[in-house]
Amino acid sequence: MGSADRVVGHMTGNTIRIQRLRSPHALLAFLGFSVIGSGAAALGYIGQAEAADGALWREGAGTPVVAGDFDPRRSLAPLIKEIGPTVVNVRSHGKARPSAQLQGVDPRMFPFLDMGPQEPREGIGSGVVLSSDGLVVTNHHVVDGADRLEVKLHDGRMYNAKVLGSDPLTDIALIQLEGAKGLKTATLGASATMSVGDWVLAIGSPMGLEQTATTGIVSAKGRGSLGLYANSYIEFLQTDASIAPGSSGGPLFNMNGEVIGINTAVGGIGRGLGFAVPIDQAKAVIPQLKNGGKVVRGWLGISGQDFEPAVGRDPETGAVIGAVVPGTPAAKAGLEAGDRIVAIDGHDIVGFGDLRGRIAEQKPGSVVNLRVQRKDRPVDLKATVGKLPDDDELRRISQRGAAGGGQLFPDGKPRLGVDVEPGADGLQVRGVRPGSLAEELGVRPGDRLQSINGEAVKSAADVARALARDPGRVEVKVQRGNATHSAVIVRR
Repeated sequence: MGSADRVVGHMTGNTIRIQRLRSPHALLAFLGFSVIGSGAAALGYIGQAEAADGALWREGAGTPVVAGDFDPRRSLAPLIKEIGPTVVNVRSHGKARPSAQLQGVDPRMFPFLDMGPQEPREGIGSGVVLSSDGLVVTNHHVVDGADRLEVKLHDGRMYNAKVLGSDPLTDIALIQLEGAKGLKTATLGASATMSVGDWVLAIGSPMGLEQTATTGIVSAKGRGSLGLYANSYIEFLQTDASIAPGSSGGPLFNMNGEVIGINTAVGGIGRGLGFAVPIDQAKAVIPQLKNGGKVVRGWLGISGQDFEPAVGRDPETGAVIGAVVPGTPAAKAGLEAGDRIVAIDGHDIVGFGDLRGRIAEQKPGSVVNLRVQRKDRPVDLKATVGKLPDDDELRRISQRGAAGGGQLFPDGKPRLGVDVEPGADGLQVRGVRPGSLAEELGVRPGDRLQSINGEAVKSAADVARALARDPGRVEVKVQRGNATHSAVIVRR
C-alpha cells in the first residue's frame, strides 16, 4: 500500500489488485466474444424518430410485407424473396490499424513512430436499406476508420458510400449511397413487441457469403452491452439464428418481414449465441445521425451498479447510487451516494441499466422528477438533465472525483467483495473474493458483518449504501466467534 493508505485495527490484508481491460480487442478476448463485422460509455438525449411520412424509413403495421397467401409454416422463401433485396454488402477500405504492441499508445504519437509498411485494411459487413435514395443503416464498427466505402446490392450493382453519422455507444452508423435511387426499402418493426421464443430471420454476408439467410428464435432480451462497448447503451437481443463475421450491420427480421434488430456480435465461447441491437434503439439515434452526424445524450453525473439480493431476500427495485460527482446535475438536484432511485417521471426503475437508458432519452435542459428512497424514507427531487460530456471531459471529471474522493473504488462502484447470507444478527460471510477490499480488511468466511461506516448492515443494498457514504474511507465491524473485530482503510 502507498503512504496515503492506512489500515488500523485487528485485521491485516493484502493490496487491492484491479485489472482493467481498456482495449476493445482485449475486452472481446477476455469475454470470449467477437464483433462480427470484419471492419473494425456515464449517464447519458436520444432524439425521437421522425414521423412515418418523414421519409427516413417505412414503419411496419404488424402485418406481413409479403402479398398474397403467405404461410411461414410451409416455407420462408416468399418472405426472403421479398425482403432480401433490402440487405446490402458493405466493404470498407482503410489503413491498417496499429499492432497489438502499440495498444495504449496515444494515437497522436503514431505519425512520429516508425511502424513499418502498412498494408491496406479491408473489411466486410452488412447493412439494410432505409430509403429509396440509398440511406443505409449498419454498424459503427463496420465503418469506423474507413477511408472508402463500397456497397453492393443484391443484384450486383455497386455504389460508393459516405458516412453521415456514427454512434459508438449503440454501434449504429448511417451511410449514404452516392447517386442511388429507386432502391427497395426495408420495413422497421418494434423490438419491444418481441417475446422470447418468437421466430426471427437473419440475412447478411457471414464470412463474405452474401445474401445468406438463417433462422432462429429470440433467445433473450435486455442483455446489456456484454462488456463489448465501454459505457454503451445497448440492450442486446440474443438469438440463436446463425450469424458470423461479416454479418455485422445486417438486419434481424420478424416473421412479418419487419426489421427488429441490427446484428452486431456473435459468441466465441458459446457456439450459436448471436446478439443484435434492438431496432427501437436504432430508431432513436438514426434521426440525429442524419441531421447532425452524432448523438447528443443527457447526463446526471452519477455512478452505480445493480446488486443481486442476498439469499432469502427479495430483490429491490430501483438503482442505487454509488457516487455523485460534485458540480453535476445530480449534485445540484440534491442526490446523494446511497440513494436508490425508484422512479423517473412516474415510470418505475428496475435497475441501474434502466436508469441509464431513461436518462439517455431525455433532452439536455429538460427537467425530470425523481422518486428516491433515502434510507427508510421517500424523497422527491427534480433534476435538470445536462449534456453528456465528451470522453476527454469525462476523464477529467473522473480524475477530479478520484483526487477528491480517494481510490477505494476507482471505477465508482462501491463493493466489498464478499458473498453473504442474511441472518438475525447480521450478514454471514460465506466467501471472500481474492484481491477484494474485504480481503485487504481481513474479513474471513464465517464472520458476521455488523456495521460498515457506522451503519448497521442487514442486506447487500445496506452494504452498498454504507460503502457509498465515503468513497475514500471504509470501516467494518464483524463478529468473529465471541469477539468483535474492526478495521479501517482510509485512502485520500
